[in-house]
Amino acid sequence: MLGVVRNLTALDRLGDVLPLLADDFRVETRFTHAAGSAFDTDLSDHFRRAGMRAVPWKRASSAEFALAISPSGNGALHELDMPVLTLSHGAGHHKHLPSATGFGPEVAGLSEEQLLRDGEPIPASVCLTHHDQLELLPPGNASLRSRARVVGDPCFDRLRASLPSRKRYRDAMGVGDRELVVLTSTWGSRALFARRPELPRELVGALPSETHAVALVLHPNVWDWHGSWQIEHWTRRARDAGLVLVPPDRGWKAALVAADTVVADHGSLGLYAAALGKRLLLGSFGVREVIADTPRHELGRRGEHLGDDAELAAQIAAAAPVPEHEKLAAETFAHQDRAAGELRRALYELLELPEPPWRATARPVDPFVPE
Repeated sequence: MLGVVRNLTALDRLGDVLPLLADDFRVETRFTHAAGSAFDTDLSDHFRRAGMRAVPWKRASSAEFALAISPSGNGALHELDMPVLTLSHGAGHHKHLPSATGFGPEVAGLSEEQLLRDGEPIPASVCLTHHDQLELLPPGNASLRSRARVVGDPCFDRLRASLPSRKRYRDAMGVGDRELVVLTSTWGSRALFARRPELPRELVGALPSETHAVALVLHPNVWDWHGSWQIEHWTRRARDAGLVLVPPDRGWKAALVAADTVVADHGSLGLYAAALGKRLLLGSFGVREVIADTPRHELGRRGEHLGDDAELAAQIAAAAPVPEHEKLAAETFAHQDRAAGELRRALYELLELPEPPWRATARPVDPFVPE
């Protein structure tokens, strides 16, 4: 098995997928770095710390491997001499494909540019989080459509599986009985951190530390673009006042499970928070990046937006879950609590192996202990 990684976001998503192969001694996994991302980073340290065996791309493209998994349609996947399974590295395919001039009309992750080469499908299987995304596939290619498979979202199921142990995650973060407010920002000019970079410090100043804790989760692309030194310097005053800065390679899932209130934007974490029933405020929302009539677009329409002219503490106190969040979750994630089984079945079919006899289940996320 080959895990294809372009950046930290892809590596994080593989962490939701590869445990499905645990305890099966027939399957051994290697990892390779697919170059070319605008947010490229040196992943060798991450591979080494995790104990992952990495191989160079030239070796990865040989016939040594039976199957490749890529949490992205980007990269030279057509060079891989093996079946390739692609899946979303976020909460579904809901955004326009970035272009040199902004955003094009195609769907990021499901565009012809990413899925087809010379008119022929590149992936052997395109895994989707919901049946509605079948309509977002490039039209007119029956072969590609036949390879699409709705499996749900293994990350969302892991978050749900973690909720019964929420106190454990709060204790690990040192929250205690305080209300935990988690700010989360995607990347890009319309993201929360780009639009309101002072908001973490303002919230820490507005909320008494005796009753509130504040954590900041930034998309890995933000860290890659600016660098950890810069992010840490930009947030120094807020951290001195008590802000918990969650690192890009771990902790965001535990923080989301532990959260009481989430301040988000149009990124995946806002949609996950809404679907989990967290109290939610939208501090920014890049509606032009979002595909119309998708659940993420609906989140921007129905979610309460954080105002500029009202007291922050009062807005946090008044925050509430998105109306009909259970319906929003159902419209976003198919096969809830069964995604592990659906995805494992797809993997073993491509491996041409019988599935293991034990049940595939969503594994709770790891606790996060701030440094």
